[in-house]
Amino acid sequence: MIEKSSIDNLLATIDIADVIENYISLRRVGASFVGKCPFHDDRKPSMSVSPARGFYHCFACGAGGNAVKFVMDYEKLSFVEAVEKLAKMYNFPLRYSENHEKIKFDKKILETLNIYYKSMLYKNNAALSYLAERGLNKGMMERWELGWAPSSQQTLNLLSNEEISPEDALKVGAIKSNENGLYASFIERITFPIYNHLGSLVGFGGRTISDNPAKYVNSPQSEIFDKSRVLFGYDKAKNEIYRKGEVIVCEGYMDCIMLHQAGFGNAVAVLGTALTEHHIPLLRRGEVKVVLSFDSDSAGQNAAFKSARLLALNEIDGRVVIISGGKDPAELIANGEIETLAKFYAGGVELGEFYITKLLESMPKNSPLEIAKALEAVQNFTFSLRPIVANAYSNLVANALNLDPASFTLSRGGGERGFRERLDALPATRPVIGGKRDILELSVLKAMLENPEFLALATDPKYGKDIFAHHSEIYSAVAGSQNTNNPHIRELEIYELNTLRGKDEFTRALNALKARLCERTIKTLAQSSDPSKFEKIRSLRALIQTLKEKP
Repeated sequence: MIEKSSIDNLLATIDIADVIENYISLRRVGASFVGKCPFHDDRKPSMSVSPARGFYHCFACGAGGNAVKFVMDYEKLSFVEAVEKLAKMYNFPLRYSENHEKIKFDKKILETLNIYYKSMLYKNNAALSYLAERGLNKGMMERWELGWAPSSQQTLNLLSNEEISPEDALKVGAIKSNENGLYASFIERITFPIYNHLGSLVGFGGRTISDNPAKYVNSPQSEIFDKSRVLFGYDKAKNEIYRKGEVIVCEGYMDCIMLHQAGFGNAVAVLGTALTEHHIPLLRRGEVKVVLSFDSDSAGQNAAFKSARLLALNEIDGRVVIISGGKDPAELIANGEIETLAKFYAGGVELGEFYITKLLESMPKNSPLEIAKALEAVQNFTFSLRPIVANAYSNLVANALNLDPASFTLSRGGGERGFRERLDALPATRPVIGGKRDILELSVLKAMLENPEFLALATDPKYGKDIFAHHSEIYSAVAGSQNTNNPHIRELEIYELNTLRGKDEFTRALNALKARLCERTIKTLAQSSDPSKFEKIRSLRALIQTLKEKP
């Protein structure tokens, strides 16, 4: 059984928004995030995620809970399976009250390898010479923890000496197996430790300095490493990314490290040829702009083409920077051309413009039919954009195809349909209980939730449930157990409301709600046949006056 304190520490360590962004895209709104709920057919972002409170809540279907609950419901796992899944995702060591044969990552296999690789680097003059020739200084080698993976047998001997079983080493990608047996994942290569955005070591990259045709290799896919989700260097770059509001995405380890050495501390690198859908949640954080800085060869340009489209469709702003002369960022920096590189990064081509331009350059446009097909290819892209964004490319397309801008449209979101699409994009605000969202009632209820003294005042018989005309069920939840699994409690905690400060202000708010109840009662009495209604109405009016006079 997993110790409760271990689960509590896991939940305190992880960021629930980060967990959920492994499954769906989120967009920051103030201190929280919103996204489309995966637990019902959600047409608009109805789910709110609160990192500060550690839970999510859907305003449409009522689904909600902590990070464990999300993983349980999304992946259809048991509680223990979901906890262990989260622990594997974040390389978090769990403590068990009984002996289990499961891998718990407390052996720090990758950390042990990293220490060993680092020690081996300074015993290999060829590797040190290669890094020096690339322009990398000793300080950066140490900061980025570069190392050297020796022969396969040496690595296997290390793991054996550290009493790390082959099964455990295989699970984290430290070794591989084939028909000839076990062998190290990295053999005679410079090693680059790969940390996820939380700062946990999840894998390695390896660079050969011999004539091996595989110039670079990454750790194999494992329970803790998925290269399509990781951006190399993000753990070191994130503070500078948020400060500048911009991230430079380059193509390789050396480009990324050299950019940091040259002062571009907001640089990260992909671990493949292009960005993937799984990178989008990470790039959405902080609503930063993305600068794509891939190599100028055909592979790099193809990656820029695909990545620009992906980013534009996900409404991430940015531009593509092409470095002329066939050089990459690392080469410019090694040659001392840092100012030249800075000028390149100050410019660039907007993502959508780059994609459309490259798309049209790749298509024949010599006949009316070819022009029509080229326009259709562009529209397949722009019809997925917001109308105002799509229409901004009209002149670009018109000039490229020699068409009158009035003769075509790049947006299918005009008129009433466009209005409905924009409306659907807005986050849901209606509570699960339905009906009117009353700010005064919600402010009082939230104060009750946060202050035991206010809770006691509001539950006094002279006030009670009846003063809450629109949110009586939330009152019942607050006055009851206040269990955070209750959807009404989650909704109330998520709402950003004006705080009622002090007992006098809270009492005035309660009296205002009581006065509303009196006024509703007066209206009901006025339409009744009760012979004593006039006396009752006079008493209620007197009570209203008294309530208004009290603090």
